[in-house]
Amino acid sequence: MSNYGENIRGSHIQAAHVSKRIKSFWLLIPFLTLLRQGYAGQAVGAWKRQFSAFALFHLLQKSLVILLAVVNGIALDIGNTVFGRCCAVCSNSVDVATPTKVSRIPSQYRMPPPLRDLGKSHKVRLVYFIPGNREPTKRYQQKITTVMTILADVYRQSLQARGYETEGLDFYFAGGELVIHLLQGREKAVYYSGRPQYEFQTTWRRVLPEVEAAYGSARKNLYIIFVESYDEAPSNYEWPGGVALGARYSADGGVGMFSSWILRDEFCASTVQEQIKYLADESPIAGRTALGHGRKDSPRYQFIEDGFGAVLHELGHAFGMPHDKRNEREYIMGNGFRHLRHTYLPALQRPPIGFSPANASIVAHSRFLNANVNLEDNQEPVIKVEAPTRLKATDNEVALTLDFQDNGKLGGYVVYAQSQDSVIGGGKLQGNSWQQRQTFPVKQLTTGEKCRLNILLIDCGGNLASQTVIIPID
Repeated sequence: MSNYGENIRGSHIQAAHVSKRIKSFWLLIPFLTLLRQGYAGQAVGAWKRQFSAFALFHLLQKSLVILLAVVNGIALDIGNTVFGRCCAVCSNSVDVATPTKVSRIPSQYRMPPPLRDLGKSHKVRLVYFIPGNREPTKRYQQKITTVMTILADVYRQSLQARGYETEGLDFYFAGGELVIHLLQGREKAVYYSGRPQYEFQTTWRRVLPEVEAAYGSARKNLYIIFVESYDEAPSNYEWPGGVALGARYSADGGVGMFSSWILRDEFCASTVQEQIKYLADESPIAGRTALGHGRKDSPRYQFIEDGFGAVLHELGHAFGMPHDKRNEREYIMGNGFRHLRHTYLPALQRPPIGFSPANASIVAHSRFLNANVNLEDNQEPVIKVEAPTRLKATDNEVALTLDFQDNGKLGGYVVYAQSQDSVIGGGKLQGNSWQQRQTFPVKQLTTGEKCRLNILLIDCGGNLASQTVIIPID
């Protein structure tokens, strides 16, 4: 039942309850008056005469009840819209910088389940890195928990939608709460941001060694690191000193590193319920430009999609997935992550974001996500490729003969074209041997240059192999 229907029903019940008391009292007035004066017979007669007038009163009373119910229901429905329970295309007038308690989850939002300890051997390790002259943002524990709840939900939902068995990502817990390592850096923020150049790689090279020294090698840990080194100065996009990078190190580890501007009160809530409401908020952020929006005063939700979406995307690189730009509105490893709210606001009537079938076949067999992973298998699968010796600039496809072998079971594969910066094929595999000749679409070929194709192959032990094919272009 809609909120409007619930309001009407609730108002009708409340008004009917009150009217019953009014009706009973009205019928007793003449009877009690005459009885008090000692006229018992007249009292009984008066009581009977009341019933002749009751029918008319009852009709008027029922009409009044219904009118009050409708008016009250409309008022409540308008109130819900004004104070945040609006559809995704409405502007939310709630001050999202100061989240309010939500007593009931609106039906127009899809809510992800809370995080819990899944008891897996491979867990994500969370680090909040604070330069020596900075303080952590308020309520960082709750905010990072919110980000991870959405991250875990999107990964789980996307893979299950592709037919893979998975409980999703697991995290370290202590005392029922998510473990978030708060690490104080040795240097000031300017050292880690590389101001005034603000190069991503500078932040990566200077933060990661301190994280590894504190908690272990990235080859043995899957890190998600939030870095508090951005500045408040004006910027062409978002905030200066922002960072969003990801890289795979091994079957057991990798890194996703992100600027902590996404933990700001304007964008990150302390509860998941409030966070999902933020995704419906189109209020402009004065003087700031979301990268996906490209114009100043970008709407609030687009900064959230840029920030939270970047965590989804860059962690994908930490699992070994390359870009897939074949569907830019849905694929997370393209620009689909900038449409995150499609997953949580059904009123938009847009498909949820997710991984392409090719990339899903890679991440689903990771040791962090595969429900049936073989942790005893540490041997990479074997790739053999037969490719044409040359291509023409006018060619729009390339034929490859692929031969895959594994000592256990094959998982999935991806073919990636460097010139297109996109996956061009791939999918799920079965058995320990697979051979096939396939044709893949190519474009942006230039005479005198070379077509570079990367083939990625993962097995059911989470071991990822790669091979590059280079074809000259005439």
